[in-house]
Amino acid sequence: MQRTLRFDSFEENEVNRCSDYYLHASGKGVNVARVLTQLGERAVHLTHAGGRDRELFLKMCIDDGLEVLAEDSRSEIRTCTTILNSSRGTSTELIEEARPTSAFVEEGIRRRFTALLQDIGVLILSGTKAPGYSGALYPWMVKQAVQRGITVILDLKGDDLTRSLEYRPRVIKPNLSEFCGTFLPELSVAEHEENPEILAAVRKKARTLSREYGVSTVLTRGSRGVLAWDREEELESPARGVTPVNTIGCGDAFTAGLAHVLARGGGMAAALKKGTDCAAANAALLKPGVIRE
Repeated sequence: MQRTLRFDSFEENEVNRCSDYYLHASGKGVNVARVLTQLGERAVHLTHAGGRDRELFLKMCIDDGLEVLAEDSRSEIRTCTTILNSSRGTSTELIEEARPTSAFVEEGIRRRFTALLQDIGVLILSGTKAPGYSGALYPWMVKQAVQRGITVILDLKGDDLTRSLEYRPRVIKPNLSEFCGTFLPELSVAEHEENPEILAAVRKKARTLSREYGVSTVLTRGSRGVLAWDREEELESPARGVTPVNTIGCGDAFTAGLAHVLARGGGMAAALKKGTDCAAANAALLKPGVIRE
């Protein structure tokens, strides 16, 4: 659940009042699926949902035209909050950590996933698992999909990403900070940090991953655009100049645009351009994870 509060100005340690506030179904998987749906693809979002807001969450997804398979986790759905400060043009995200799922949830997710494999061409795994899932879940999903010739795109980080690489996904798409935290932890790169030393180390590692696993690496870098290594060819897609309204979901919109082109047999350069266009469209809108309202 994504609560968005828009303020003309926002002062820390003061009482702040806003007249514009909204509640949407969101989260990385929801955002990706919603943009894919708006691009004309059939997208099925597999997730879990439970607690007092389960039915409201599912209704909002249906209202957005989403096809959702939600295992009942009996755990509360988290509500994350976005603070939009119009005077500064900033988006501040307050993230509630996910509640642990019950032990039986992974079994249901695996069962639903196996059934879905019969009817999909692209698998996107997006975001950090909630506590309660095993570390084997994502690698198992990647293995099952690749064995069936399904294109796999991973927007993951950490162990979920490194343990999945041996099964040779098509694309990995962390942001720059996540890539360094996963593969180059000695660099300790902050969210918006970048310098020639960092980029040199990233280039070397991305090419190594390509040689070892046949994977393409796509790194989103916010306003600095996107760097990618398709196999070992380096590609770049500059960011689009927009006046941002809400930047929440831009990375997810990018993932959807990228997948849309790759699913239709397009090349990586065209996929990067489409992803960048979708991210810019999302940034210019109030609702997270959309390219039109």
